[in-house]
Amino acid sequence: MPRRMTPEEIERFLQGRRLAVLITRSDDGMPVPTPIWYVSRDGRFYMRTGGTSVKVGNIHRDPRVVISVQEEWPPYRAVIVQGRATIEPERPVLAVALARRYLGIIGGFFYLRGQRDDIEQGEEVTVVVEPEKIISWDYSPETPWVGRLWLWFQRLLPLGL
Repeated sequence: MPRRMTPEEIERFLQGRRLAVLITRSDDGMPVPTPIWYVSRDGRFYMRTGGTSVKVGNIHRDPRVVISVQEEWPPYRAVIVQGRATIEPERPVLAVALARRYLGIIGGFFYLRGQRDDIEQGEEVTVVVEPEKIISWDYSPETPWVGRLWLWFQRLLPLGL
């Protein structure tokens, strides 16, 4: 059985360079998952998106959202956040923070200087999620050191071996 992460471990995990999956609800109640860059600060999650995006329309109609952030490689770890989202005006400092976080200083610089216009479509807004419930799990303690070593080594091998 996986163990729950401590608040400190959750914070450290969320500071890693992982994509979040923001889950909103469509008008018929169907979950709509969207991979998205995020930063976690002061107990909230901040994301940027187009002001006319589907997720923004879904949040205006129903602010209840779920965020999933997970480790893609075993031993698996994850943080699931249930909360309420609000839509706020664009925060230019957030654009810089996200680009640097996910692309590095040099990649972020070039993204902000050129490719950003090709990728973004229209006016951007900030999605702010206030968590109401946080669930976590970590399978690391159950994985023996030999298993962890093998899992790490497998990342270096070509797929299919």
